[in-house]
Amino acid sequence: MDCNTCDSAPAVQIHVPAVVSAMLTITDKAKEMLNGAFGEDRSQALLVGVLSGGCSGYMYDLQVVESTEQDCQELMIDGFRVLIPNATSHLLDGIEIDYVDRLMGGGFKINNPNASSSCGCGESFA
Repeated sequence: MDCNTCDSAPAVQIHVPAVVSAMLTITDKAKEMLNGAFGEDRSQALLVGVLSGGCSGYMYDLQVVESTEQDCQELMIDGFRVLIPNATSHLLDGIEIDYVDRLMGGGFKINNPNASSSCGCGESFA
């Protein structure tokens, strides 16, 4: 409602990124770890998502799921079902999922060519 006593703010423009047909790779070490997580049950899928937060703006979110309510594209990579949410496909196109052994335990690491920066721990990006 405009009371005509103050300047009206311009309309907020919302930028919705275009959906990208995402491609990704999984390293041999990551495949070994996924084999352990999936076992023989290949009906489940690896959901590769992005959450707001972390020290750089976005955080990766990897989950083993049977299904999801999110609008996703499904990829088959070396026998693994991989789900990529369409809303964040532009951030995940071209990523490499790796597994890295560390002194205090290992973990999955995402190598992302779309990231302009990432934090030291490698779990968040901008």
